[in-house]
Amino acid sequence: MTAPEKQVLLDVRNLSKSFVRSRDVFGRPRETVQAVRNISVSVRTGETLGIVGESGSGKSTLGRSILRLEEPEQGEVLYQGENLLDLRRGALRRKRRELQMIFQDPYASLDPTKTVGNAIAEPMRIFDRLSRSDYEDRVASLLTKVGLRTEFAARYPGEMSGGQRQRVAIARALALDPKIIVADEAVSALDVSTQSEVINLLVHLTKEFELTCLFISHNLGVVRHISDRIAVMYLGRIVEIGTAAQVYESPRHPYTYALLSAIPVPDPAIQRARPKTVLDGDAPDPAHPPAGCAFASRCPHARKICTTDEPALETRDNGSRSACHFADEVRSSLAAPSLTG
Repeated sequence: MTAPEKQVLLDVRNLSKSFVRSRDVFGRPRETVQAVRNISVSVRTGETLGIVGESGSGKSTLGRSILRLEEPEQGEVLYQGENLLDLRRGALRRKRRELQMIFQDPYASLDPTKTVGNAIAEPMRIFDRLSRSDYEDRVASLLTKVGLRTEFAARYPGEMSGGQRQRVAIARALALDPKIIVADEAVSALDVSTQSEVINLLVHLTKEFELTCLFISHNLGVVRHISDRIAVMYLGRIVEIGTAAQVYESPRHPYTYALLSAIPVPDPAIQRARPKTVLDGDAPDPAHPPAGCAFASRCPHARKICTTDEPALETRDNGSRSACHFADEVRSSLAAPSLTG
């Protein structure tokens, strides 16, 4: 008997966000960057969705727009059926305890003038009325859960390593028992060994706290170990989305394939034998996105239709969805790069 499918907790519909790059002498927008373009994606309760792409793909803007740290121009963000974009200041503030974020830089996200204990307790002081002993007990419990000793509560961020600071940031995000965590490049500022420790910690905590997580990263090799599903972004759009197995074992978009082939393998013999896709040039200017497929200028399989018609995000034979006019043909000509040999 199969387990019942979990309900959709977060449903993003047609979300768009742009930024003004430059203005004329009268202060009017002259050039606008389309960071997120008409994105729709849903996340079920307890699921971890990995969002991956190159720098400038719009993945961080998507995460910040979902939490309204950036205000989208259009679309809906339905959380438990309620559109967060319709909430006024007071109602949105009350929702924030259920929607928390772990930022990229643990050196910048913690106030250097506050002790670790005060940093973790601050959200509880804002939202909850607890006694001093209750604060201290809760802080001690959270420090233990993220793998730090309770005496770290008396330390300042400057007395800790990057990995320890990020553990504190995770503890602070968990302080209010949120339902959703957006982890924006939460391990990219850490060294490789510390990255592995923090990822394993996040995997454990998402299960223990029954969290729904959006894990944003530029490294497709990192998101594999934490994500149930993966969305690949390019120039503000999702170009492929599916389960981790679908994306890694049978990609249906040439950009996904290129990202996979760029993941290094520790064995030199396997690394030399793996098929590789080298992308020429840079992504198009997001202020002037091209007609048709945004990836066409770098795609080795592009044809005339790719430069005129934008491909839709369609379901493929493996169950994933991809935005490519020739997804099936590309799949037949490319084997997924093995990460294990």
